[in-house]
Amino acid sequence: MKLRHVAVLLLLPFLLVAVASREATTNNLTVLAIAEDRFYNYDFTSQYVSPGSVDWPVCLVFYGNAYVDKVKNIYWGVTIFANPMYAYLNDGSGWAWDTDRGTKGVFYSNYLNQYVYLHMRVYAPNPPDYMGNSYWGKYVIATAHYDQYPLESWSGYTEYAERDLASIASSKGYTVYVDWAYFYNPEPYRAEGNHIWLNGGYATAVYVP
Repeated sequence: MKLRHVAVLLLLPFLLVAVASREATTNNLTVLAIAEDRFYNYDFTSQYVSPGSVDWPVCLVFYGNAYVDKVKNIYWGVTIFANPMYAYLNDGSGWAWDTDRGTKGVFYSNYLNQYVYLHMRVYAPNPPDYMGNSYWGKYVIATAHYDQYPLESWSGYTEYAERDLASIASSKGYTVYVDWAYFYNPEPYRAEGNHIWLNGGYATAVYVP
């Protein structure tokens, strides 16, 4: 997989660098770098980094004093009713896979005017279930999407799911920065089978004290 270096638009004073590669349908599979840390800007359907095995874009960062279960408990806690997906991460000591089923609950989408499952998968090396550096403190990354309710005949709409998750966190008193930084994973609306793409390419940040 051929990589090329590209610049990243920054919304906060830290250095975030992207290394991009061609992806079969999106051209957006990318390694992001913050200080000594590295992570891909999509999660994967298997423990294999491939342009053809991405699942959803990374669209959320929980930072400050965040770890996986602490973030899930802002929402619906740990779910067992979801397939595991995988993130490939490097917290400065080498690349490692993390797997997660996420947190998931029934939610009314004002964007679609219907009930959906709102589903977020949260990733960090395990142990210690968080990543850390001098810019973001202890942090985790996350992907988000809707699943059709109740039969789950389709999944998607990352942009809407991201904004709903941000609103939930804000309603519980967390500081939220919508569209915090560009993560190089914009996806125009389109359907690939039952997989519905929609993402603006900017990740939202939630400060977790």
